[in-house]
Amino acid sequence: MYTVPISDYPSAKDWSEKIHSTPSIPGGKNVVVSNLKKLLLAVQNNAPLDQVPQLEESNSKSTLNQLCIHQLSPMNFVERSSDGKWLLTKCAKKWIESEDELYLAAYFCANVKFFAEILFYLDSPKTSRELFNIAVNEYDMAWKITTTINNRLVWLRQFGLIEFQEFSLLYSITDKGKAFIKTVNPIMPESISHSGDETLSEDELVLDEQFITYFRENKTSVRKVGFGYIPGKINEFENTLSDFLTQINKDNKIESINSYALKKYNIKDSSTRSALNTISAMGLIVRKTNTSYAITDLGSYWMESQEFLSLLPLFQLKYLFFFEILTELKDSTLSAKELATLAKVSYGFDKDNVFEINNRIAILKQAKLIINLSAERFTLTNRGKLFLEKYGNTFGIEKPEVNTNGTAAVDNIDIVSELRMASKDSYNPDRFEKVVKDFFSLIGFDAEWLGGAGKTDVLLKSTGSPLDYYVVTVDAKATSSSAVTDGLVDFDTLKEHQKKHGSNYIAVVGRDFNERLIRRATEHHVVLFDIDTLEEFLNIHQKTPQKIATYRKVFEQSGKADLSILDADIRKAESSCSLLIGIMQCLIDESEDPITKGQLSVRDLYMTLRRNPNLVSTPTINEIEIALHFLSSPIIGCVAKEKDFYYATASLKDMARILNFLREKCC
Repeated sequence: MYTVPISDYPSAKDWSEKIHSTPSIPGGKNVVVSNLKKLLLAVQNNAPLDQVPQLEESNSKSTLNQLCIHQLSPMNFVERSSDGKWLLTKCAKKWIESEDELYLAAYFCANVKFFAEILFYLDSPKTSRELFNIAVNEYDMAWKITTTINNRLVWLRQFGLIEFQEFSLLYSITDKGKAFIKTVNPIMPESISHSGDETLSEDELVLDEQFITYFRENKTSVRKVGFGYIPGKINEFENTLSDFLTQINKDNKIESINSYALKKYNIKDSSTRSALNTISAMGLIVRKTNTSYAITDLGSYWMESQEFLSLLPLFQLKYLFFFEILTELKDSTLSAKELATLAKVSYGFDKDNVFEINNRIAILKQAKLIINLSAERFTLTNRGKLFLEKYGNTFGIEKPEVNTNGTAAVDNIDIVSELRMASKDSYNPDRFEKVVKDFFSLIGFDAEWLGGAGKTDVLLKSTGSPLDYYVVTVDAKATSSSAVTDGLVDFDTLKEHQKKHGSNYIAVVGRDFNERLIRRATEHHVVLFDIDTLEEFLNIHQKTPQKIATYRKVFEQSGKADLSILDADIRKAESSCSLLIGIMQCLIDESEDPITKGQLSVRDLYMTLRRNPNLVSTPTINEIEIALHFLSSPIIGCVAKEKDFYYATASLKDMARILNFLREKCC
């Protein structure tokens, strides 16, 4: 045991190269350092990787290999050897040998964002929430929960650099910490640069025509969400791909490839097969026999140039929402989570899949088409702008005009996107409350945002006849968790708000709900709307809009809202619409008949319409008479009546213009 000289402390990495999280070592808060040491000694002593290490105060089931991958490797405590074994890094060995905890603290400061900085800001005592707010607001850390700051505070307390006062909940720096901070260099927010665009001097961009041709010849292929399995780090994909192709070129037998992948990446045969499937899907290799692979002409061509940009058309060809990310970043700066929401709402993803978005971001960053504008937000580089300008049409890169169901207009895609993003922004509840208000205004309610402590979030009032009038109090619950839990909803307070506003119904809106909350909402006669249900609600309203009075039955429900309760009303609306169009088309078609001269009785129309396959349902005589009365009214005036016969006086386009005129005037 010895003290490491300050001159041997590790140099601080650039902010952009530091990692976001401290390692999560199994065990209690007071044994994280000792348990870290046990793990590193286990690696040093070649302990079995598939066994669970015996650690103090730990119930973890993670194996040593899993802990190396997820906790030790990101901090660069361990690294893989050429034969796939885990080895201690030089810095880890130095700490094990010295047992100098200040050296370990310096190592954390050099490698972890907002670690040394905590000591700087504790020049005066602060709560964990105050430190959290500094990290988020000053350093643009995309944190949603305080766990991230609390983990750092655990390590700093273990190092003896800070102390905590239970009664005041304040953290303060110790004398040891004051001396230590002089040996490290906290980074100030104004010195952080996120926009180092290396491509600013570029004024031309040229992609290899071979890959563009391959894209054009195969662009009818189905695009998928998942990239498939890629060994190693995604931001090193170019090197990984080159290594695999080199190995196949050297020895294309599956046994040899498996052996290579085991030594290089410590992966099993099944994972190697998945990696080969990913490379094969890009058209760079092909399965030659049951026991061998071969490099395609395209793969051989790339191996000669190894130009990473050339690969990008292959990603666009096979995977959804790839170059489209560039379009979304053209006029906006977005985070991975916001891009994931756009991918679901507008580009065919089945869910918010941040993992897949991060894969795409890593590839586009590697190609220098996008960069970080801040810690978590991205923007186009100069090269990215050149790429869009020159190749946007080539690869069909454009924003969609409709969502995946083909029912929502662009402005309404925006409100659903904002609903999804705001529902996760638990530290900005007003944002979610306001977009919920905007959503129900779009549906047609008289919606008012009240907000504030102790107040109803949103108040909905129906429009139209006083006979159908009803009021809904809405509680909007944003949460960074996957679902709103029962602990976040106070049903007694909701009842008080209902009484205060004289509302008929209570609704809670959130990204999703746990089962216990759904049961409790049913018991308290409260209806729950998750974001998927709201999106469906908007699609229904756009396709077959109903009177606000009709939507009352949705709010009369208890538990999770079920919009199938509107099915009968939707069918009725679709049936009425198809009948109006059917009558008009029938009268127009008969207008040139020399015998009828376009004049048909109600019975004539019935005999014709009952055989019309375009009608939703077979109309009755009474329904036809009601429709004719509407079409022949002075306001619509598209049908005229002479004795017992009706004839068309306008076209379908005329009717559409008249109805649209009424719509515009009403709005």
